[in-house]
Amino acid sequence: MTITKSFLNCDSLNFFDLSKPILGTAPNCSFSFSFTIFEDLNEIASKWSLMDTNKNVNPWLSFDFQKNMLKAMPENVKVLYGGYSFGNEVKGYFPIYFFDFSLDKSFREKNLLKRILGKFIKAKILLMGQIFSTGTNYPFSDYLKDQQFQKELHHFLHNIASRYKAKAILWKDFFSGCAALELNGYFSFKYQPAMIMKIDDRWETMQDYEQSLSSKYRIRLLRARNKMKGIIWKTLTKEEIINSQASLHQLYVGILSDATFKMATVPESYFSRMKEAFKEKYNLTAGYLDGNLVCFYSTLINGETLEANLAGFEEETNLKMQLYLNMLFFMVENAIKFKVGKLNFYRTAMEIKSSVGAVGNETMVYIKPTSKWLAPLFPILVPWFSPQNLVWKARSPFKAKYS
Repeated sequence: MTITKSFLNCDSLNFFDLSKPILGTAPNCSFSFSFTIFEDLNEIASKWSLMDTNKNVNPWLSFDFQKNMLKAMPENVKVLYGGYSFGNEVKGYFPIYFFDFSLDKSFREKNLLKRILGKFIKAKILLMGQIFSTGTNYPFSDYLKDQQFQKELHHFLHNIASRYKAKAILWKDFFSGCAALELNGYFSFKYQPAMIMKIDDRWETMQDYEQSLSSKYRIRLLRARNKMKGIIWKTLTKEEIINSQASLHQLYVGILSDATFKMATVPESYFSRMKEAFKEKYNLTAGYLDGNLVCFYSTLINGETLEANLAGFEEETNLKMQLYLNMLFFMVENAIKFKVGKLNFYRTAMEIKSSVGAVGNETMVYIKPTSKWLAPLFPILVPWFSPQNLVWKARSPFKAKYS
């Protein structure tokens, strides 16, 4: 399916900057932009791979990631691929996820009435964004603020959603409001903030970070390190990840039960596929106690950001040895070593992440029903069922001159 919108008199356009295309240059005269859907990744493999030669490519939007994730997709998720063009020139591709949503399986809800009603709320949803990460991961992010571009893109997505019988279109994640989506009838709600830490350019080593902490938090760091004595840490190769992926997955699933919201559960092969896709940019570090795997954390270098990916640990060992806190400190150390500008810890566990230096960044999610009869219900259902932000206290671990 291809949807095309034509424009004349290019010189008068002001709704996007034509100097920002991903590949090539837009024409200076009449042109059109269009959106196309592909069901088979092989149809666009060579063109998408060619675009990945751009050193600044977002790894979540790379062909290698899409290719490897085909074999590691959660059971309730199907992925298609969209492409957008200016004139006859393809500018980028992006995943379009369809996932079978069940409210009672996705949310950990305490309210009895909501739990009962949640059992009846099941639907296929079209998801725009990255299902495995937090952030605005679109190849056309610079154009989303434009109302006309967004209108045509929504028209394309609505047709795709109708074809595959999706009941709603969901966009994630925005760190500020998106007026174009709101004007196209989307409902917004806030979710748990993304915990992002700025890496001070004065930190050359982990010791520099330690010296930036107030005495209270520096003592806390040293106490955590003492408690983890006996843990052997190792960054795993691809082969070691494959050999350990059943145990890694078990640790990962073990902590999901405490999550307020889970969109999907990744399969065992996820970890090795991530390593295959991202090579040296993706690192998985495991912790062993008496030769047994007791915890792990994984990270991805995305440009100037180090992104924390999945983690897992044995609950009892974590309580005794502060595994999770120590893994957060290791991520900080890695961010300093890789000389990135910030560390994205993603959501959840906001207070403990703020205690190592992360700051909460509000994220917005947008949703719109595809059928007219559902539209009147959304102003009621969306606020009522929207996940509420947990009450948490932001910490200030740094000395005044580093705050």
